[in-house]
Amino acid sequence: MTFSDMSMDEQEMVDFGYVESDPFIGPSSTFGTMSIFMGIFMVVFIAVVIFIIFVAVRNYKTSRKAGLDPFTLQTELAVRAANSQMLAPRQSREKRLTELEDLLARQVITREEYAQARMKILTED
Repeated sequence: MTFSDMSMDEQEMVDFGYVESDPFIGPSSTFGTMSIFMGIFMVVFIAVVIFIIFVAVRNYKTSRKAGLDPFTLQTELAVRAANSQMLAPRQSREKRLTELEDLLARQVITREEYAQARMKILTED
């Protein structure tokens, strides 16, 4: 009797023997592993979102305490930097020496301080 000679009920009843299932291979273990990784991903994702919110609130409060508008903070800092002396062009040696002589004439600095400052100005590049 061949397989094609059997009726539909007999075909369904064919015994293929005992097949031992491998716990590491198969759809149940794949979905089980995937659910574990999905759970870990969700925990990490939620932790990152909470951290981002925490940092944003902290920056907002800190900028408010400093008297700055948190929504225009970057622009305010850029304007302050542009108006500061750090970005201003360097004064010429002549102007700096004239200013130094004026300080000596008004007796704001001593003769020794004048000599040290003058030497520093003259030896700078």
